[in-house]
Amino acid sequence: MKKKLLGIVFALLIGIPAFASITVSPTRLEINANKVKNNYFTTAVEIRGGNEPMRFRAYPGYFKISDKGEMIMLDSSSDPHDISGKVRFVPSEFTIPAGKSQKVRVNIANIKTLPDGESRAILYIEDVNAKELSVPYSGGSGIGAQLLLKTRVGIPVYVDKGNFKKQADIEYFNIVKGKDGLYTEMKILSTGNSKIRYNGTFQIVQDKKLIDEYPLDGKVVGDNNSYVARQKIETKNIKGPGEYTLRLVFTYFDENGNRKNIKKDAILKITNEV
Repeated sequence: MKKKLLGIVFALLIGIPAFASITVSPTRLEINANKVKNNYFTTAVEIRGGNEPMRFRAYPGYFKISDKGEMIMLDSSSDPHDISGKVRFVPSEFTIPAGKSQKVRVNIANIKTLPDGESRAILYIEDVNAKELSVPYSGGSGIGAQLLLKTRVGIPVYVDKGNFKKQADIEYFNIVKGKDGLYTEMKILSTGNSKIRYNGTFQIVQDKKLIDEYPLDGKVVGDNNSYVARQKIETKNIKGPGEYTLRLVFTYFDENGNRKNIKKDAILKITNEV
């Protein structure tokens, strides 16, 4: 007996411009409500389909950022920072001909009633017609199930309003040993009421000479939250054993758009075993 299962292929668009047969631009919306003159904000997103006509619907949801740096999707919540109920789409359902695109207007109402800090929503674009995929039996021939697949992309929306603060600190910065080499481990604190988005560089220095430099993997840390980041140390340009300084240059932007740098040093000891 065949079973029909419903699955959703989902792509969260944080710097990912395309997934499956859907391309969306922009990939995220960040709004400073203090600069909006009216009590609403209006913008548009562009959706491009694939090589065949596709029908889509647009609808909002809510998300939180966990202390693991993951987005937790919620259909609804009682959180006052949930703006999903304030979002409207025009059109909310539409068909895109093959190779064409469609602009969808997004309206966020009553933004003056939002609390101080960061409020959020996620804009879902989902194809209406599920596609069937035959799943074979795991231990033999024949079809075990029919999987109904839908493609959905999500555009995160961040709205800062009132007295909001983007502020970061680093609680600790250590070097730890892993199975395949040395790693940096740091605990990043986001102490304001709005998220931070960080990047930066690592520098390897010996006797005031720059030996190597490579990028810090960027991430988003939610408001009033923390994140423990681990990243493998690149040692390919270190020519021999010895004691080096591993310097972290951590960069983010505050609520006024000012670039902020935090520098941390750790002693990097290279032996013949590494």
